[in-house]
Amino acid sequence: MDIYLLGRLYVRIKKYIIISLIVSLFGELYFYPFESQLRFSVGVIIFNLILLTRDDMSELTIAFLCGLGVFIVRNVLGILILHNGIIDTIAFNFPSLIYYIIYGVLVKVTKVRKYKDRIVYTILLLALTDSACNIVEAVIRSDINLNMVRIIVLVGFIRGSVAYLSYLTYNKQKLFILNSEHQKRYTELNLLISNMQAEMFYLKKSMKDIEMVMSKSYSLYETYKNNDQLREKTLDIAREVHEIKKDYYRVLKGFEALIDNFENEDAMTLSNIFTIIKDNTTRYIKESNKEIGISFHFQKDFTARNYYNLFVIINNLIINSIDGCENKDFIKISEKEDENNIYFEVTDTGNGIDEDIIPYIFNPGFTTKYDYKTGKSSTGIGLSHVKNIIEDLGGSIEVKSDGVKGITFILKIPKNSLNGG
Repeated sequence: MDIYLLGRLYVRIKKYIIISLIVSLFGELYFYPFESQLRFSVGVIIFNLILLTRDDMSELTIAFLCGLGVFIVRNVLGILILHNGIIDTIAFNFPSLIYYIIYGVLVKVTKVRKYKDRIVYTILLLALTDSACNIVEAVIRSDINLNMVRIIVLVGFIRGSVAYLSYLTYNKQKLFILNSEHQKRYTELNLLISNMQAEMFYLKKSMKDIEMVMSKSYSLYETYKNNDQLREKTLDIAREVHEIKKDYYRVLKGFEALIDNFENEDAMTLSNIFTIIKDNTTRYIKESNKEIGISFHFQKDFTARNYYNLFVIINNLIINSIDGCENKDFIKISEKEDENNIYFEVTDTGNGIDEDIIPYIFNPGFTTKYDYKTGKSSTGIGLSHVKNIIEDLGGSIEVKSDGVKGITFILKIPKNSLNGG
């Protein structure tokens, strides 16, 4: 047997041992219903819950190991703690082992797991199985009467119901975790694609610049084609630029193909956009070790087709605000609209911008941010990025600040450039 199979076998055996230990320990928690002398353990509820949640484990194996675990634990406690006789203790606890073995057989025969999505049917099967096993155990102990049978059946329904309700709670929690994980991945995917869309914007812009350079190079070739030396150099430049253009084109098409594979929807509501950005921003703030409040408000929940552009614009402005904020500052993102335009405001209570600097903040490479540890400055392309995209959408961006506290970015975007109308 290879190491991989041995590893899997070890993990499987470990699961069975841990489960049997848990049931055995809970099997020592008792309750006495209706002031009777009958004692019922909580271990059966845990055992039922495991049967319902662990489809990958054999009912018979679980039942035998749990019964054996309960049997051993009760014998150890009876002999070492209560100082009972060895033979008497083993004889007294042996019916508990029989109880779990019969329980496993009945669960296997009735196929409880197959019908566990049917609430009433599953509870009924668990209750009847529990009751039947308890009656058999009582018969073995030669201690049974009609009143005991009534109590056993009633407790069977109680334990079956509690176990199934625990199973429903477990499933609900599991679904919540799965949905949370799905939402997180969905958020990350949308942010990834929005960043790719932004890079594509610049690739397309560079393509136009390359076309212009290539045109100028060829024009020079035409001008100096009678000069052998200059003709060859200008022609070489034109050829090299043409190769660069082809490389850019391949990269651009690769981006577009990748995005087309990811994009299942061509539109998204503003409320969903805000939810995704808020989730991402909350994590970013936490990673930044800052205590910054953030809120999102909208006048009307519209559907945007060019929603990746909104991701890029709003994300960049929020990150810019976070960088300028300290603990206890606040960021507010709001939306309102009129007949033709949609307006966004990103306002923060962080450090302001001097009035004489405002005209330059959208220039590529301009920055006031420095890493005091490394001495390096920011790239300064975030705001120029935002401005380019907004202008490409036919909109405009304005900045307001008193130079001391707080900055407000006001965005104006035509409705038809976002909704495709």
